[in-house]
Amino acid sequence: MTARLIGLPKVLTYRNQKIRDSARDEECLVRLPGACTHDPRTTIWSHYRGAAGGKAGALKADDLCGAYACTVCDAIYDGQRKPPAGMTYADVVVAWFEGHIRSIVRLHEKGVLK
Repeated sequence: MTARLIGLPKVLTYRNQKIRDSARDEECLVRLPGACTHDPRTTIWSHYRGAAGGKAGALKADDLCGAYACTVCDAIYDGQRKPPAGMTYADVVVAWFEGHIRSIVRLHEKGVLK
């Protein structure tokens, strides 16, 4: 099946509830210095913001394209909050990608991804 977005066909976005649910009580793996809450109660599955991960308009990226992030780190990555002092948005993106890699490894360790 495809969805038409701006005249281009797009494969429907991959969704996996187990991935999203696995964020419950996980540590934040994005870890923005000076901003991260380090509180597992605030961790969510933060979706990638780019088109390469399936994001288009109001559609979130594929669930595979995400990271365990506290709500503060996610808000900074999403652009809802400013980066911490001394960090550029490019630094935030690098930290998010490092968190993404840590999260994929963690999903495999937990048996969510095989």
